[in-house]
Parts: sequence; structure tokens; C-alpha cells
Amino acid sequence: MVMVASAWTRPVIAPLVVALMKGPALTHSTSSFPPAEAAAPSLSVLIVDDHPMVREGLAGILMRSGIEVAGLGATGRQAIELFQSTRPDVVLLDLRLPDSSGVQVLREIRALDADARVVMLTSSQADAEIYSAMSAGASGYLLKGIDGSTLVQQLRHVASGGRAMSPEALEKFTDYLTSRKLSEREIEVLRLVAKGNSNKEIAAQLFVTEDTIKVHVRSMLAKLHASDRTQAVVIAIQRGLLEL
Repeated sequence: MVMVASAWTRPVIAPLVVALMKGPALTHSTSSFPPAEAAAPSLSVLIVDDHPMVREGLAGILMRSGIEVAGLGATGRQAIELFQSTRPDVVLLDLRLPDSSGVQVLREIRALDADARVVMLTSSQADAEIYSAMSAGASGYLLKGIDGSTLVQQLRHVASGGRAMSPEALEKFTDYLTSRKLSEREIEVLRLVAKGNSNKEIAAQLFVTEDTIKVHVRSMLAKLHASDRTQAVVIAIQRGLLEL
């Protein structure tokens, strides 16, 4: 019976990327509704999304595949209550909920059960949000464009102890990790770039040569995958490396 509500320890990131890349490949199926898998091991999933059509659509896909839908929730509070009462194998959680962020709900669930497996299902490809979710202990980060067959495959993979991430999200996640490897000096230079200083002006303020600053700028652009100084500043602000 599907329950419907009435109204998480930071992982080591480097091994996480390796584990994600070793997981089953995410492919695009021609069908969003996979055939029933009667022989597959039983699995229970709690679905939390504030859009009724999304919840019901996901429930239909999972039940058609022989997966038990432990409950349907629309808010962070309902997610916590349903998790405590149903103890599902996997929680499928939206990133943005009316009363809380999905990452905060993820942390609360992980506080209740450090072994809880929570997969974020969202349309957001913001690298900072992906990093926030994965560093909070998410077992996966899937985009809502995923087809039903692949979703079922990934949920089973997570339930067996694996991790899952859409290719686009994995790429942004690894790029974000690379950008966080900026040295203190590079961040210092970037901060001065953001204030409108030229290489010559930055060199004078830091008591180094202009050629040294050029080396730092080239390194920053490469790590941030930025085409110019302005884009580098924008990316750094988006990722929380700089504050306005």
C-alpha cells in the first residue's frame, strides 16, 4: 500500500567520483515505461516531489517495474515523517521543496539513519547544488529528463550499495571539484581581477612581476574552464569561491 502524507556524514569526494564513473551507464531508452520485472529483488522507494503529476508519474513507472512505492510526499516535513514510518530502501527526493531545500531534508534523513540511500531527482544542473547534495551524502543525482527504464536501473544500483549520477551532472561535479583546487594566491589574484584591476595593477599590489600574474590568470582560466577573466569571475561567484 502506498502511504501518502496528508497535506546525513560528509563522504570522501575523490573516491566518490571514481565510484560514480564505475556505475552503470545512463542510456536513453525509447520507452519511458519499462516492462514489469517480476524476477528482480523487491525494492521500496519513497518519492518526494511537490508536483502531483511528477509524483504520480514516477509512482506508476516504479510500480510497473515491480518496485514498491513506500509513500508519496510533497514537502520536506512529509519526507521526514514518511521516512521514519516506512524506512524505504531508497528515497527519491526533489532538490527544491516548498518548506525546505532538498539538501536540508537529505541531511535530516541522514541524521536519522547514516546508511540511508537518498537520490536527488531534479532539473537543476547548477554545479554548486550538485556539489552540495553529493557532499551532504546523496547516493545519486539524476536529472528529470531521465527515462523510466534507466531510472529503475539506477535505483536498483543504489539500493545494492552503488551510486548514480546523470552524465551532465557528473561532468559539472568534476569541474566544480577542479575549480576548488585554486591556490590561495590564485584566489587572491581572482579577487583583485573582480575589482577591475589590470595584470599590471595586481602585480604592483602583490609585489610580483606582471608575468607572474599572467601565469596565475592562465592557471585560473584553465581550472575554471573559463574563456576570459570576466567569465572566470562569474563562475567563481556562482561556486562560492568569491563574494561580491
